[in-house]
Amino acid sequence: MVERPDSRTDNTQLRAFSASQNILNRADGSAKFEFGATSVITSVNGPIDVSLRDEKLDEATIEVVVRPPKGVSTTKEKLMENTLRTAFAPIILAGMMPRTLIQIVVQILKDDGSVLAAAANSIALALLDAGVPMRQMVGSVTCMIDEKTMDLILDPTTIELENAKSVHTFAFDNGKTSKNALLSDSEGVFSEEEYFSSCDLCYEAVHKVHGFLRTAVESKKEKEMN
Repeated sequence: MVERPDSRTDNTQLRAFSASQNILNRADGSAKFEFGATSVITSVNGPIDVSLRDEKLDEATIEVVVRPPKGVSTTKEKLMENTLRTAFAPIILAGMMPRTLIQIVVQILKDDGSVLAAAANSIALALLDAGVPMRQMVGSVTCMIDEKTMDLILDPTTIELENAKSVHTFAFDNGKTSKNALLSDSEGVFSEEEYFSSCDLCYEAVHKVHGFLRTAVESKKEKEMN
């Protein structure tokens, strides 16, 4: 049995999930998602007017802004913005909303590991809450490879990340036919075999995220109908 810093007893165990939707009054859609102590809140506005500079004639413009818990955005947040925009642009049905803007703002409340995955899950819920049409649902998970033991560790905390040889975040759609990675973000030193092992582990775990997101949406709809 493995003892992890947050009392988990298995390297392939995810932390407890928490999610809520429609929590910001001035946004078209909003959602909060948590992996343990890691907490992210996302607002979505759109389709709204877009500036002439950013306007696209045949589809909506997708904008992603990531804000850190404190202070101004750094290179880390800018990289997250690009990664998340690249992941979500293909699944948003932007062609249905030409010459408009879909604005996604991600506020990191606390980063205790797996913050990119939490942000992706938060965006997915916020887009649904805003009624933005999407091809499929997205779920995301992070894992790391321990520098000393070479073990694969799912959903690492910041304490565990201090001993990481490499860190890998993947997002997959909820399609049943194939393993379709919408997001693949890796840092550190790793072999091709280690990369694909990390991908497989995250893919095996992401169905739990998909199931949780689906339950969260269904629960919200039931409350609205009652």
